[in-house]
Amino acid sequence: MRLNGYLSVLLLAGALSGCNTAEGLTPPADVGDPGGYAPQSSATTMTSADAATYQPANAEQGYVSPPQNTLEAQAQALQAGAAQSPAQSQPLGAAQPSVAASQPLSPATSQPMPPQPAAQQAPSGQVAALPATSANTIRFLPIIGAPVQAVTPLSRQLGAEARAKGLTIKGASDPASRHILKGYFSAFADGGKVNVVYVWDILDGNGTRLHRLQGQESVPGSGAEPWAAVPASLMQQIGSRTINDYVAWKAAQPS
Repeated sequence: MRLNGYLSVLLLAGALSGCNTAEGLTPPADVGDPGGYAPQSSATTMTSADAATYQPANAEQGYVSPPQNTLEAQAQALQAGAAQSPAQSQPLGAAQPSVAASQPLSPATSQPMPPQPAAQQAPSGQVAALPATSANTIRFLPIIGAPVQAVTPLSRQLGAEARAKGLTIKGASDPASRHILKGYFSAFADGGKVNVVYVWDILDGNGTRLHRLQGQESVPGSGAEPWAAVPASLMQQIGSRTINDYVAWKAAQPS
């Protein structure tokens, strides 16, 4: 009986001691937050600074697909080649202007330049440019047989070379051009090389064939896909030769 009384007194004293402890009345607080406990919502509120720098995912610039091997795509590539600056649209093998010649000399080192000849002869193998008249207009029909990765450098070089020779390229559907060029291309593997054969039909405004240009180029390569071995430089070379051959043929025609 006396033992039970002692136990009751000890339990009561422990309960009173727990009620008087300050820690029992202190609410929980987040680690690192000295300001006390504040309930946090599960969703984080965006500050004004975050909102100013936030960029939605769909604000990225869209990818522009490359032009396809269609009538309009080739016309755009030809016009892009014709609109290049003179430094970019020079034919293959043409001499580039000297950078030093375009920079003025200081007064202390300035020297009189020797007189330049009035005219220079065109290098052998190159055709002189035609006079700029309305008769010197051509247009290209869609090229047959070549994939778009081969047609793109070819079309650009055709435009650049035509501009250098004084020709004006009309749109593929413009009936006002003097001549029409229609190209056929084929590539095939032959041993350890790939041959590219091309044919250009020169048509009049009514679609009647007047002349045919043709040629063949070869590059080292092999594989199941011959066009994969054809570099852009080869197609540019074909473009330059095509315009030179056309200008030479046109100059030999009676006016």
